[in-house]
Amino acid sequence: MAGDSDAAVAIVSDLAALFRRQRRGLARNWCLGSVSMTHLHVLMLLDSDGPQPMGRLAEALLCSLPNATGIIDRMVERELVERVRDDGDRRLVRVSLAPRGRETLDEFEMVRQQQLLGILGAMSPQERRVCAEAFRAMREAAERLDAEAAGSAAASKRPAPTTTEIRQ
Repeated sequence: MAGDSDAAVAIVSDLAALFRRQRRGLARNWCLGSVSMTHLHVLMLLDSDGPQPMGRLAEALLCSLPNATGIIDRMVERELVERVRDDGDRRLVRVSLAPRGRETLDEFEMVRQQQLLGILGAMSPQERRVCAEAFRAMREAAERLDAEAAGSAAASKRPAPTTTEIRQ
């Protein structure tokens, strides 16, 4: 089993080096313009988790609510995000992606994909096939973990069985 563990450590190390290279390339090749890394972080959070209340964004950004409010104010001015009142509770304001924020994320993703295509283009056809198989296996494992996590979350939300249900 030590060999499996060593292989996993080597894979993680190689991926970390690849990700560092990609971050450097993104920093060099993608002009953020008026979008700071904090703004990009907020856009990615909203993209992955959907509209969020200010308090949850402040927690995710590890900052105070007033600080998060200032960040969101600047992003609203730049039309990257929108504030939307919650239909169920008009006091609650959620922050959501605006069309320009979506465009910014799409541009970022396009640059990232171009970098990866450049790396893959430097590989032999055989290396690309091996890489495709390995990443397919990793994606499938990640999907299984996500399904297990979703199942665990759903199970934890179910009410505990009653004594009568247990006896049946």
